[in-house]
Amino acid sequence: MTAFSSLILFIIIASISMAVVAYMNFKVEKDYKRREKLRLYKARLEDLEDMVIVLDTLCDSRAIPRLVNDEIIELYHEMIELDPKASYLQAGQAIAQTRSQELANENADRAVSRLCRSDSQMAKMKHYANQSIKLLNQQHTKGKISIAESQAFTQELQWIVLQTDVISFIAHGHKAYIKHDVLTANAFYKKAQTALLRSNHPDERRPRMIKQVADILFGRRKSLDEDLMPETEFNPDLAHNISQTQINDSAGSFEDLANAAANGDINPEFIQPFMGSQQSSQSSSALNQ
Repeated sequence: MTAFSSLILFIIIASISMAVVAYMNFKVEKDYKRREKLRLYKARLEDLEDMVIVLDTLCDSRAIPRLVNDEIIELYHEMIELDPKASYLQAGQAIAQTRSQELANENADRAVSRLCRSDSQMAKMKHYANQSIKLLNQQHTKGKISIAESQAFTQELQWIVLQTDVISFIAHGHKAYIKHDVLTANAFYKKAQTALLRSNHPDERRPRMIKQVADILFGRRKSLDEDLMPETEFNPDLAHNISQTQINDSAGSFEDLANAAANGDINPEFIQPFMGSQQSSQSSSALNQ
């Protein structure tokens, strides 16, 4: 073999080696991108599935949770294309399709509540409501829903964000009222009133809520109408579980309440139920002695 032939052979072998290395690198990079895409999809999937569960407890209609669930089904389809052999993806897609059928049942028995018991829960509910608005805008852009549907759903979600604040504030006010902490109750009711007044949401329920919260502050009523606030578990007029012990334990604060009413800080009618309870308690104690 001549030197020239050897050189040609060497060049061919080197070229083949470089091609094999380049192909292997391409396969490794492609596999990495596929796995990274799957990882991002899985994180998105978990977020959407949690979003569906939360929205189903917030929305009066199940149309919005169902649209989010449709996004989940589509995401599973894309993940299966990336990894056809992953049986857990097919099982997850089947579960999402079953859930879609369940969400189509508007008459199903479910608990709808906008009441948040912690700041973290409130932040989570607001986050998912705002994320849903973005998702609905994307679906409108893709032509999956009409502009009228997009606007209606967006208004419903914006109302939910407002109600998450208002109803939680009112519920915290009720809890304070039941414990005879009228000043704290007043502060929470005022927070609810401020949130309603600052909003420009067109929902016809907002003016009614503003008026009824004002009535609570001025002692003309103890809670909102149930159609405005179905979360009634802390309503003072339904709190039949207030014990005599609770009334006795709060006896030391009645003088402060009376002084606050005399100074005009709170409406005198607002504390009359408590003062009546205190007087009854003192009379009972005197009789027992």
